[in-house]
Amino acid sequence: MKAIWMLLVAGLLMVALAPGAFAGCWCGNGYNDASSNFVEAQVWPGDPDGMGTGTWMDFIYTTDGSDPFTSGIVLSGTFFQFSGNNDWYQGYIPASNGDLVRWFAEAQSFDGEVCQSEEYSFTSGITPPVYPNLVGDIESELGLGGDWNNGDAASDLTVEGPPGVFSVTLTATADFPYGGGSGYQIVGNSGSWSPQYPGDGNINIGFLNGETITFYLDTNSQPGWAPDANAPYDSKLISETHTWAAVGDWQGWDPSNPMTQMADIGGGVYCLIYNFSAGEVGTGYQFKAAADGGWDLQVGTNGYSSNGSTWYFDVTGPGCIGFFVDTNTGRIMIDYAVGPSATENETWGGIKTLYR
Repeated sequence: MKAIWMLLVAGLLMVALAPGAFAGCWCGNGYNDASSNFVEAQVWPGDPDGMGTGTWMDFIYTTDGSDPFTSGIVLSGTFFQFSGNNDWYQGYIPASNGDLVRWFAEAQSFDGEVCQSEEYSFTSGITPPVYPNLVGDIESELGLGGDWNNGDAASDLTVEGPPGVFSVTLTATADFPYGGGSGYQIVGNSGSWSPQYPGDGNINIGFLNGETITFYLDTNSQPGWAPDANAPYDSKLISETHTWAAVGDWQGWDPSNPMTQMADIGGGVYCLIYNFSAGEVGTGYQFKAAADGGWDLQVGTNGYSSNGSTWYFDVTGPGCIGFFVDTNTGRIMIDYAVGPSATENETWGGIKTLYR
């Protein structure tokens, strides 16, 4: 069986009430959606006794149609998602095409009250979902089946940790040198070349044999930042420390310019507050962020890249403009409301207001 994991946004369903702390529980085939190839269970704690946060749910199941309690072929685990009292827990069982899944689920709160689902059987008979896929010069060194292979299921980003963030963790089987635009992209649909992230340029990366790296695609919207969604990055970028500069035609396209080095304001965010004079008023300026006084690592409107796309902006009058880079996922932003002059209080007051 090829295990396929997928999270969908939960909707409210009518369920049979269970006694005690539980408002109800339900199991079925992906909300009866024929396009879903997983079996799903949900529990609503209800939580009148305050025990909702202590709820767990176990799954015992087989994928060959046998009885999970007598066949000896038992797959089991405890999975849950919780975001507050009176909310719901979810568990997912992967299913390949044609699998007949028989399963049993139970959930229990700290006070011992139990909600049990009925055994459920179904045949999926559907096409597996398409996931983002890692491609690049690095695939051979990660033990994958050749470079720039967008159809290798082993490099599908199938794990969804935080909602909307897909990932795959791989261990290097050989060294890979850093630099020169060599690295990776993530294609939004496995087996297709479109869309690609970052699209323009690759994400530079270097690693050693035996090193484990996780690659991510954050599909969540982050309004005000670019890229808004679909930001590619990796665990090395999260763990590394770099210096950052705001670069563009207004500062000579110089990543080593001491006047436009960005300050670490915490939480992986770097900032430059730049005071434009009356003589610098104009339109069509460009901005992106560059690391370590060079061009190998950039963040533009396309995210992390060896060739970051620029953010175009206008200077309509003298005063301060804030330039930001979020190194957690590789996004940039411009803020025009940081203050009329580069004084300490106005500058940092604007930043605090922005991130409050």
